[in-house]
Amino acid sequence: MSKLSRIEFTATPEERKRLDIEAAAHGMSRQQLIRERVLLQTPEPPKFKADKGAIDRAVQAVTRQHVGLPQHVLEPIVCNVICALAADN
Repeated sequence: MSKLSRIEFTATPEERKRLDIEAAAHGMSRQQLIRERVLLQTPEPPKFKADKGAIDRAVQAVTRQHVGLPQHVLEPIVCNVICALAADN
């Protein structure tokens, strides 16, 4: 097995967080996600499961990210997104 060498690059905190979220969605580390992208081996889209609590968890996550938006405004938007994702699967 060949020895891996380290490559560094800079990213904003927002970019790093986005990479972490994407990597978690694909079930891999941020390092693995970046390596696959650099080598042009795009990971398959994450599997989406819309269980009973998916909408509630999504609304809570969006509410944490966007403080000040009323939950009753977010719920129909999140519901439409989840329904569209479920229809694509």
